[in-house]
This record gives sequence, structure tokens and C-alpha cells, in this order.
Amino acid sequence: MRRQLLFLTLLTAFSISACRREIMTTGKISRASGEAAQEARERVLWEKERLMDPAIGAIPPMIREKELAFAATLPDDRSAQARRAGINGDWNFRGPWNVGGRTRALAIDVTNENVLLAGGVSGGMWRSTDGGNSWSRVSDGMGHPGVNAIAQDTRPGREQTWYYLSGEAYGTSASGGSAFYLGNGMYKSGDGGLTWASLSSTVSGTPHVFDNVWDVTWNVVTDPGNLIQDVVYGACFDAIYKSVNGGTSWSLVRGNAGVQSTYSYFTDVAVSPTSVVYATLSSDGPQKGIWRAPGGTGFVNILPSNFPPNYDRLVIGIDPNNENIVYFFGPTPGYGRMSTDFQGDTLWNSLWKYEYLSGNGTGTGGTWTDLSPNLPGNIGVFNGLNTQGGYDLVVKVKPGNSNVVFIGGTNFFRSDNAFADSTQTTVIGGYALGAALPFVDEYPGHHPDQHALVFLPSNPDIMYAGCDGGVSKTLDNTASNVVWEEKNLGYITSQFYTVTLDHGGNSDVIIGGLQDNGTYYSNDTNSTADWFHSFDGDGSYCQITDGGSYYYFSKQQGKIAKTTVDPSGQVTAYRRIDPIGAENYQFINPFVLDPNNQDVMYLCAGQYIWRNDDLSGIPLSNQWDSIATNWVRLPDTLPTAGEEITALAISRQPAHRLYYGTNKRHIYRLDSANTGVPQRIDITYSLFPASGYTSCIAVNPQNADELLVVFSNYGVYSLFHSSDAGANWRKVGGNLEQNTGGTGNGPSCRWASILPVSDGTVYLVGTSVGLFAADTLITNSTVWVRQGSTTIGTAVVDMLDCRESDGLVAVATHGNGVYTARITSINDITTGTAFANRQPEFSLFPNPARDRITLQVASGTMSRPVHITLLDELGRELRSLSANSIDNLTLDVADLHAGLYYVRLQDELGTQQRAFIRQ
Repeated sequence: MRRQLLFLTLLTAFSISACRREIMTTGKISRASGEAAQEARERVLWEKERLMDPAIGAIPPMIREKELAFAATLPDDRSAQARRAGINGDWNFRGPWNVGGRTRALAIDVTNENVLLAGGVSGGMWRSTDGGNSWSRVSDGMGHPGVNAIAQDTRPGREQTWYYLSGEAYGTSASGGSAFYLGNGMYKSGDGGLTWASLSSTVSGTPHVFDNVWDVTWNVVTDPGNLIQDVVYGACFDAIYKSVNGGTSWSLVRGNAGVQSTYSYFTDVAVSPTSVVYATLSSDGPQKGIWRAPGGTGFVNILPSNFPPNYDRLVIGIDPNNENIVYFFGPTPGYGRMSTDFQGDTLWNSLWKYEYLSGNGTGTGGTWTDLSPNLPGNIGVFNGLNTQGGYDLVVKVKPGNSNVVFIGGTNFFRSDNAFADSTQTTVIGGYALGAALPFVDEYPGHHPDQHALVFLPSNPDIMYAGCDGGVSKTLDNTASNVVWEEKNLGYITSQFYTVTLDHGGNSDVIIGGLQDNGTYYSNDTNSTADWFHSFDGDGSYCQITDGGSYYYFSKQQGKIAKTTVDPSGQVTAYRRIDPIGAENYQFINPFVLDPNNQDVMYLCAGQYIWRNDDLSGIPLSNQWDSIATNWVRLPDTLPTAGEEITALAISRQPAHRLYYGTNKRHIYRLDSANTGVPQRIDITYSLFPASGYTSCIAVNPQNADELLVVFSNYGVYSLFHSSDAGANWRKVGGNLEQNTGGTGNGPSCRWASILPVSDGTVYLVGTSVGLFAADTLITNSTVWVRQGSTTIGTAVVDMLDCRESDGLVAVATHGNGVYTARITSINDITTGTAFANRQPEFSLFPNPARDRITLQVASGTMSRPVHITLLDELGRELRSLSANSIDNLTLDVADLHAGLYYVRLQDELGTQQRAFIRQ
């Protein structure tokens, strides 16, 4: 139990700030200081607080797998009932077609160098057959979306076998997506990466002592030198695992898999062409060091005595021209090469070169050279070496030329003399040379934060890079000025936090804030049209005045700019406008414009509401600092210690009514909020969840007495509705809750919208498992139906925006771009009506069950062939059978442990799933 609690603490502690500063898993800032460290801390708190189950103070373990399994039981617009009702539930992908998301996995097929595979940390696995000019998703859009590392079996005749690790161990923003996109273990393909299946040995918890070790992973590699066994290695949390049978089973070869009170969080593994294995385990664990093992057995620690005592993540670069030479690169706090970031925080990194000579490689059997003094220092404000504690880290030697060594942190560097000195080092990517605030430009065709680098086999001058902006390619990595071309067309992995429409007229403009990619702009409805970068940082809340006269962009920690833009979304003039003295912002911090007077803005900051009474009085002077102009801080403070405002909503009819919610379950109302000092009215419902994080308040634009409140935490009841301005409330989470009290494996609800249409009202809810809709809210029994099952799928939906005038709805996903639809009638969505008055196609009884459970099929619905699968709570297949027809089929469940299980039926019309409890 103690190990489990340690691991839960770990999972809720790591993150990366908008300044891309890492945090160690203990919850402490990783030997960092200053404002950047504070921002990192704030992001961790924001992510954890809005998602954690308040009952345990942590995000529930394995919740991604559990919520996906639960979500499979919910009705959707691709189900058999919906099809028979003639409903088309597809939503249109709006973009961006040209913007990639964070990419840590990248590889070129050794049998065909036009075939690339790339993985988004929350966007799935993608495959290109034309060198990155176009992409197709090859992982299941309804399954686990995270990809962290990839490897091909390169041995002759085995090249169709691939492996990838799911989830991202470090720096994940997928919690902006779904409860920290931890992994679902390792996936394997036997057809060249076209289809993938989870390796049950990496998700079952056996043979590992520590159940969730495969959820925190770093790297996967195969052994090209072993022609007999199918050897694959996985670098996981505090462990290096080895399989000799292609992942069927595993043995622990280094580390302790987190079973002790101290552990090496950071690990890496690499294998030479002749099966020599190198592994690194960070200095915080008992098996810390740099290890070497010919054939993967007999590991010895080759760490030199003068190596820095503190080292975090160390990545490995074996020289492809001489496998006896190996580079080790990473952050070594307090040692190595010192530099500073743009905020003056101190950074330390080291690069060491090892050459194997003889014996087991220890002592005189290997020589070490400390190349750290030759690493880049401060090159301009943003162009220095910053690995952000190991978040962005890569070292590669160019095939064919051992003198050319590439390293990556926020920026990419090339040394033409293998860092023998510092005179032949060139910045070749990341930030633009000379980049500076307030709008920090990127290197043309490239993006900061480097994670992967691969060379074209036929011409190593050509290489591809994977970074926080997707995939880029250069045709000449030897050039004095390396030219990059982004290869993101159709690589749909962008991670949106927010989205906004222009509500004036029928404008085609959409803007949205993305993780680490700022805010992007589109004015073209063509799904393959380019989106344009407008604003930097972590893209946060944004607003457009009706007709597009002004654009309000913001980024992490409440920094807001009033701007004008040209037809391609480029800022033509600006003024930073957030108020002097405001503090304690949410990491992604809300603000709203009053729809009845768009020169009035409401902003939350900690326990206060700030109001700007006249934005028109702020000229665009191209200055970047906080201001006092026309800002008023409303004096009311929140009554609970540690309470902060997390959600805002402003009414249209009646005008100027402001609702706001907090991280401690409270909801308040300000009438006539646009003037004077309005007094707050507490409209908190007694059944709101304790410590519930208010992520959204949705207000009916035609009647502000109607509102939906959304609590985003796992393990709490999520959705509450009022039709009388908060005087009375009712629970409307319905089938989105596994249990009536909100406990269980139901999804995290993130956003809601109320859209009046010609024949009623459409209610939309964005969740961690997709978009849901209803046309009728029923106390405790609302039937929410998934929309866009074949397009949006189970991607995290963080925000919606609806334009009442023409029914345009924009859906922002974290990892799958933006989708739109026009909803002017309840017939434009799939609702519970399609399922009303229809018996379930099958039911299970008794439920709960002890020894056996019977599938009772609705009359005449299952006379055709079907496939039946029994799954556990995580959606893992336990056993299956096929039948030509079913009539009260009984399944033996006596051998199952007590817990939650699912029965899935698949036939020619679709898939259905039901849950049961084994007592």
C-alpha cells in the first residue's frame, strides 16, 4: 500500500510549465529557482486540482483505461440504434491541418525510407508513406491516445514488427487532456505499423512487483544483433525490462521498479549493433549509474568516479560509425556547463563521451572525456542550452561522420568537431536567432523543445526532428544555416486548451489556445487550409469582439494582450492589459467580455474578480507590462481559506449578470456586475461535491436563469442544472456517472454549452472521453450520447464555443485538433430519443453475479452471428467466443476476482457493452 501511495504521489506531481521548466516527481521543483520554477509549480497544482478525486487527494490510478472501458458502455452516434434511426453523427474536422502537437516518438522504416511513424503524446500513432508529406492515423481513435517512444525490429525478415510505449512520463499536458495521459503499457504491430495491439504483459501488473510501472516510461529499443530471440527492452519508471520473446513476458534487468522508498525516476536504454546494452538510471535511486552489458546480461556500472554526483535524465547516443563510442547527455544540477534561461534561472548540463576499450568496460577498460565545458552557453535570450531538467533532451551522432554530433534541448545544436571545443557549434533549430519577448519567434520551419531525431538511411544529410511542434525535415543538416520544412500536414495531434468563435455575423474566424504552441487563427472553412500563429506561450483563454475589431489573447498565468490582427491572424498592434497587482492566477486563467458591452472585461485572479470598465480607453502602444487603466478590483473575497475563482460566465439576457465558481465547490452570482460594487449572492447547492473544482458555468444566452455547472474532478458528481438562477438545483449527470454519487470510472467533465435551437435546446458537454449531447435534462437520469464517434472519438474535449445566430459549434480537443458542426435543430445531434422506448439489445443478470451471468438478448435482435468478449475494469480482454446466434447464453464468472467487468457484443451493426459486478 505504501508503494501505491508513493506512486500516486508521483503521478500527480510531475509536469512542465509554460516556460517548459520541469518538476521532479516528489512534487519539489527540480533544483530550479525563480519565476519559471513558480510557474511550473502553478501548473502542477492546476492540473492536479482540477482532476484529482478529492476523496484520495490524487488522480485515480489507471483512470484513463477505466474511463475508456466505462465510456464503451455509453450510447453513441455510431451505435446500432442510431444507425437504424437514420442519424448521421459525424462532425467536421476544422483543423489545424498544418500544426503538429508534441512528438516524442519518431522513426523511419528501414525497408522503405518513405515510411515514417510518429507519435503524439496525446494524439496517437501516425504513419506516412511519402516522407511526411501526408499522414494517416494508425492507432485506434477510441483507444488510449498517448505515444512516448517507438522502435522497429530491424533484423532481416523481422522488419514488420514494431513496438511503441504509450503515455508520456514527463511534462505531460494531456491532463489538460485526461488525467495525465499515463500509459497503457507497450503496443506491438506485426504489419509494419498499420495496426497495433496492447501487450497484455505490460498492463496486467505481472510479473512486475509494482503494478503501474509501465505507465511511466521513457524508451523502447530492440536488439538487432540477436538473430535467435526477439529481444526488446523497455526503460520504465525505476526499471529496465527485457523480453526475449517479443514482449510476451519480461524480466527486470536493472532497477527496482519502484519497490523501495527511493527510486530512479529517469531511465534510458540503448543497444548497439552487436547487442551491447547501455542503460542509465538517475542519481535518485539505489541502482543509479551508467550500466553496460554485452548481450544484455552481466550489467556493470561504468560510471566514472569524477562524474557529477547529481544527474537527472541521461540520454544515450551510440555512434553509428563506431559502436565503441557512446555519448551521455543530460541535466546535472550544480555541475557541468552552466547557463541561464530568459528569466535568469541557473541551468546545468553535462555531455560525456565514453570509449570502450576492453574487458567489461570498467576502469581501464574504457575511457571517459568530459565535454561539458564545450557545450553552448548563453546565446542570446532564448538560444542557449536549456534542457528544462531533461524534458527536452536528445543526442545523436551523424551516420557517416563521427565528428558531427547533434544535441537538443529547447534548441537544436550541431557540433562539427564532436564538441572537442566550442568553436564549431551552430544553432540549427528551436527558437529563432535573436528571439526576444514579448512575441518569441521560432526558428523557421522548426519549433522549440526537441525530443527525437532520425536520419534518412540513404542520405544522412537529410533528417527529421520530433518536437513540441510536431515533425520537421531538413535536406541538409550540414548547412551553415539549416533550412527546415514542417511536415505536419494531416498530422492531427495539436493539443488545444481553448477555442473561440467570432460571434459577429457569419464569420469563419476561429482562434484557439494550444499547449506550448500559443494561439492559432483560422478564417477558412477548408479543413486542409493553414492555420496561422498569432500569439506565443501556452495558449489560454481568448476572445474576439463581434466583427473582429479586436482580439484578446492570453497565455499562462493570466497575461492578456489586446490586439489587432491582419487577415492572416498576424498581430499588427498590441498592448498587454492584465491589471497591476493581480496575482494567484490559474495556469490557464479565465476572462470574459460582456456581450452587451464588449469594452467591459471580467477577469478572475485568485480570490478576486477584476473588472475593466472601458477597454476602449487602452491604446495599442506595443508595450508589454501590466497596467492599471480602467481596472477595478471588486472587494468581496472568498470565504474559504485557499479558495480561488476558476470559472466565469456572463449573461446576455438579462444583461450583465456574472456567475463565477471556485475550486472549493462554491458558485456565486453578481447582478448588474458591470457597474459599482455588486454584492455576491451565494447560490451554492448543498449537494455540490466537497472540494469540487468548477471548470465551467454554461449560461443559456436567451435566458440567464438557466445554467449548467461542471465540476471536472474524477470521483465526484459532475453536472448540475438550475432553471431559476441558482435558487434550486438538480443533478443531471445521468449516464456519464458510473454511480449515482459520482464515484467510479465516469469521465472527467470539462465544459458545457447551452444552445437554443429552432425546436428546443441542445445541451453539450465536453469530457475526457469525447463530446456528449442531450436535448432533455432529466434529474439523475439524463441520457448523454456521444457525438462525432468516428471523428472526435474519445479525445479529450476541453472547451466548446457555440454561436447562436447560425448554430455553429466549435469543439477543442487536447490532441486531435478542432471540430465543428452546425446545430440548428435537435435533429442535428444524436440524442437519447434514438434510444428511447427500445429495449437494450442485451442485458445481464443477475447483476451483481457470483458464479455465472446470463446474457439476455432482446427478441429478434441477435439472430445474426456475434462475437462476445469478457473484459476487466481496464478494458483488457479476458476471454472471447463467437456464436451464430445467442439466446440466454450463460458465462461462467466464478474464477473472476470480485470487481467490475464488462461484456461486449459485436455484430455487423456495431458494438455494445454492458457492465456487471462480480461479488
